[in-house]
Amino acid sequence: MNAASKRTIPPRYLQELTLQEQVHVALGSATTLEEFYLILGCVLVDPNILAFSRAFILCYDSVTQTYTGRLAVGALSRKEHERMRAEIAEEDRRLFEQIAAAQAANAEPRILQQLYNLRFHSLWIHLMQEQEGSVGLNQAFQQVTLHENELPDNHLVRLAAQWGRAQIVQRDSVDTQGLNEFLRFPLLAGHVVTKRGLHAVVFADRAFEKKPINSLAQYHFQWLLNHASVTLDNVELLEELRQSSERLKEVDRIKTNFLSIVSHELRTPLTAILGFVQILRDKQVGPLTPFQEDLLNRVAQQSAHLASLVHDILEVAEVEAGGMLQVELTAVDPLTVVMHTTTRVEERRKSKGVVIETLVEEAIPFIRTDPNALERILYHLLDNAIKFSPTNGRVRIYFRQHDGQLHITIEDNGIGISPENLRKIFDYFYQVDFRLE
Repeated sequence: MNAASKRTIPPRYLQELTLQEQVHVALGSATTLEEFYLILGCVLVDPNILAFSRAFILCYDSVTQTYTGRLAVGALSRKEHERMRAEIAEEDRRLFEQIAAAQAANAEPRILQQLYNLRFHSLWIHLMQEQEGSVGLNQAFQQVTLHENELPDNHLVRLAAQWGRAQIVQRDSVDTQGLNEFLRFPLLAGHVVTKRGLHAVVFADRAFEKKPINSLAQYHFQWLLNHASVTLDNVELLEELRQSSERLKEVDRIKTNFLSIVSHELRTPLTAILGFVQILRDKQVGPLTPFQEDLLNRVAQQSAHLASLVHDILEVAEVEAGGMLQVELTAVDPLTVVMHTTTRVEERRKSKGVVIETLVEEAIPFIRTDPNALERILYHLLDNAIKFSPTNGRVRIYFRQHDGQLHITIEDNGIGISPENLRKIFDYFYQVDFRLE
């Protein structure tokens, strides 16, 4: 084995590779824009990564053409900065002791990698906690709003949005109106872009560090912005999906409320109509001609049908609102439930001349169920079977026992449902053929 093959990667380069991997994993783990901004800011100010004192992110809205302060990470004063750095250094020291102890014990590479991961993750968590508890820098920066059409041509934000790559900026070279209380020069300025265009302008300084902002810092800063731009496309997509989901939930909630309100409002006049029709049919206000009686029977039939539809809508609204979930299981005679259910569809059955046959081949056992829920199910199945049966058709109800279970089957000789449409039968109000006939 020659000398070249014995060479190992220097620890400094191993650490840099580990840092790059950590940055990649951290940015890639963001699922919301807020997480993304916070991780990006923490990477910039983490003393073990890019070691800037403060980082500022201004987001750009192309619709309103405004820049708004989204996040500021770091300290307001040197004293606060030194305190944060000391706490991070102490946490870093403890983790390095654990890593050294693991190395001395010839720990598995997997364990060492987990400790390295813990080191970086702990630092970022610490910075995030500091950020969440901050009432100074970040809160003040989030009040910043800059309108693009009001910015002079040499304004730092306008220039940073146009530059092809990040630049080192001195105070006397740019206008900083609206940002004077935050920026310390020299600083680095650049932007993050996605497939949609400009997303944000980012600044970083070393106001409380002796380490200068030089070409190497500029290189690392641009590298991070490039990586952030690539990652941000995925985060924006996830954010859009989340917002779309929330909007759909809100629309669904509004629809459910609307169905519930409208259904309740319809029930009141329907109840009155059915009551008055029944009074007329009972001839309590005077005799009826056969023609008048036939008309009233039709009104009663259609009113009952409408009441059934309103009841269906109320049930749907109740289910979507989280109701109808509580059931009381008890011993129930299913034949009694079926007989009770057939009386509810009597009007529709008579109007079409449909015959309902209940076929019982053996003694029907009691079953443990909720009688109201079972009746609802049977009612909808029977009502649907009659609705789509031809005039003078036939509907059969079978009871069969198999492997300790009771199977209730409702069969009609109607138009049927094609196999490709069977999977849709449980969609709300779905009907294969929506034509009026």
